[in-house]
Amino acid sequence: MRCRIDNPGAVPESLPDIVWRAGIDLAPIDVRDADAIAWLETLIWPGPVHDERIGRLRAAVEVARADPPRIVAGDILELLPEVAAESPPEATLVVFHSAVLLYLGADERRRFADLVSALGERVNRHVVWISNETVGTLPEIDGRMPHGVDPTGSFVQTIDGMPVALAGQHGAAYEVSPFRS
Repeated sequence: MRCRIDNPGAVPESLPDIVWRAGIDLAPIDVRDADAIAWLETLIWPGPVHDERIGRLRAAVEVARADPPRIVAGDILELLPEVAAESPPEATLVVFHSAVLLYLGADERRRFADLVSALGERVNRHVVWISNETVGTLPEIDGRMPHGVDPTGSFVQTIDGMPVALAGQHGAAYEVSPFRS
């Protein structure tokens, strides 16, 4: 996957050790279902990078088929504490989402942010919240954006509610320079 990175120092030197993983989705797709995958492919917008994105989707499907993640069908607002409590207590629990909250109403987004903020205490784990959402999703995050940063066409990546980077759509770019003083 190609990604333009404005600061090579922002790239970690090693990958984290992932000891547990689970996802929550209202309508999870079964990667073994060829019709479901074909439908998913139709959701990729046409254009010059269409073939590349289809190729990445197909490669991701093969990875998921070889090592299927646990996906719990349901609402994140209802299931997050229960699923999070299943994580190993000695591990750091990372709650990650990308382009999810924009599908929730403002009250639900606020409820989710409050839920994640209190999750560590609730499940007795160290929790890190990594969000990749658009401006306008949570007002307090918008208020923490550095002056003069134009997020138009990008997602704002946050760690524990603090903006740290702009991320291009579909992983095309990662910009940390505007967030470093």
